[in-house]
Amino acid sequence: MKLTYAFGVNVLLSIVQVVAGIFSGSLALIADSLHNLSDAFSLFLALVARKIARKKPDAKRTYGYKKVEVLSAYTNYVILMTISVWLIFEAVMRFISPEPVMGWTVIWVSIVAVFVNLGTVALTFHDAKHSQNVRAAYLHNLGDALSSVGVLVAGILIIAFGWWWVDPLITLAISLYIMRHVWGHIPEVANILIDGNSGEDQADAIKSQILTIEGVCSLHHFHARALDEHQLAIEAHIVMEQGQVADVLRARIKSHLMEHFKIHHAFLEIEAVDCGQRGCQPE
Repeated sequence: MKLTYAFGVNVLLSIVQVVAGIFSGSLALIADSLHNLSDAFSLFLALVARKIARKKPDAKRTYGYKKVEVLSAYTNYVILMTISVWLIFEAVMRFISPEPVMGWTVIWVSIVAVFVNLGTVALTFHDAKHSQNVRAAYLHNLGDALSSVGVLVAGILIIAFGWWWVDPLITLAISLYIMRHVWGHIPEVANILIDGNSGEDQADAIKSQILTIEGVCSLHHFHARALDEHQLAIEAHIVMEQGQVADVLRARIKSHLMEHFKIHHAFLEIEAVDCGQRGCQPE
């Protein structure tokens, strides 16, 4: 419900800002409107992704649909980066060929935008703590709240001092800030999409823990991959010590993984002898 409300408000605000930006000649206002429009799109994606992600696993996607939310977050980040690059180009062109800006229109529309964006940030703040999907939309709106303040400042300076160059300067600052903020999140979500995990430290920690479990002699063919930002799946070949019962050892390892790493998905092949010694090539 919160995301739906935020989506509707951002669409209306974007329309108002585009019209006002064209009327006033303010590139910063148009820049802010495009970011708001991308916010609306990001909120729409977040809504759709959340609905799909709640679907139960089926024969085609046995792990479920949770990764749809990760894909939504990645799409939002890429769109935001693309828009920022375009606005940087437009701002540079404004420095080369300046155009007059109607400061009062910029000010009044920016005041409305500040309140709308701050309201949207408040609506998505809680869910952003637990979902990359919503976090991407949240960052969109947080960036827009800051950009709206910047556009407001630009309007005031244009009226007070006639500093037309503040408009493209604010546009540059907004775009560079958002790019810097988003850049660090793209590798994180892309890593999940290609079945990565948090890195060598995480994988080594899991392997080390398994080796400490009673009855485990060695392990190989180890793989760990993220199903989404909260769930990890692993597979491994476990060589058991003599006298161990495979099913009992498997249950012991899974219980250990759940307790220490919250791993719900673990495919464990228990071996009496290392399969590499039998000539198989598990890697």
